[in-house]
Amino acid sequence: MHRVTLVCFFLTLFAPILAAQEAVKRILIVGDSWAASITAENHDGFPSPDVFDESLKANGLGRIETQGQATAWGGRKASDWAKPEHLATIKSELEKYPTIDIVHLIIGGNDFLSQAMKGSLAGKSAEERQLVWDPVVSNIKTIVDFCLAVRPSVRVVIADYDYLDYDLARQAWKMDFGTATTAELNTWLRELGDRKKKLADAIDRCEYVDNWGTLQYWFVEPAKSVARPGDPAKGMPAGISPDGIHPNAEAHKRLLQNAIDAYYRKWLDAPAGSEAKASQDKSAAPSGY
Repeated sequence: MHRVTLVCFFLTLFAPILAAQEAVKRILIVGDSWAASITAENHDGFPSPDVFDESLKANGLGRIETQGQATAWGGRKASDWAKPEHLATIKSELEKYPTIDIVHLIIGGNDFLSQAMKGSLAGKSAEERQLVWDPVVSNIKTIVDFCLAVRPSVRVVIADYDYLDYDLARQAWKMDFGTATTAELNTWLRELGDRKKKLADAIDRCEYVDNWGTLQYWFVEPAKSVARPGDPAKGMPAGISPDGIHPNAEAHKRLLQNAIDAYYRKWLDAPAGSEAKASQDKSAAPSGY
């Protein structure tokens, strides 16, 4: 057999195998600086490793890639992403990459911080604080509904934050939280998280990742000595954040593992673009570790 013909023969023979091994974009990362911290391809050119892709690879999902170049955007609020021009960016990315069928959404933290720094949360009852969360949750719902409307195979995962170190945040960013304590601020942040979970529970093809206490569980010595959901009064463990707000890469990997264990390991074994079965996913989603 002629050498060129032989090469063409083997390329044809092994093309399906090689194609199957090629990485496929399945996850769009949308959100704020926490989103930008888990992908090197973020809107701001934020210098971070591909933490999400590395976590997928560590879980045997190295054939899957994430995308966040236009949508992982530091400083964004839910009120920003809910604007038509930014929703259009999300749509453009989903249309540009038709194999993406998951939106990993991290949002609401900057909305929360803006309220906390205004001092508008102190002295309010739990019922009064719910009125503060209402517009934030409404904007998150706008984002989720928009993503789900792009095509029926898309699912949204609202990945939440973990407790923050507000004393370090004050030092690093000169943030002024008035008389609020770390315990109060983290409790209020979790209140907003509870609203996000309730929102996800009410929407088909939308899920929630509970990260509360994960960083204390893994990074307070000895590891696993602090049961989840941890202690909001102690905040983020020392040594894993330069500013008390943004976890380092190793901390983000622990948080991402929650999402992988709960949803992505199962979902990403299915072909890209497969029809979502939200009711089955909700009933089958594992809890804890």
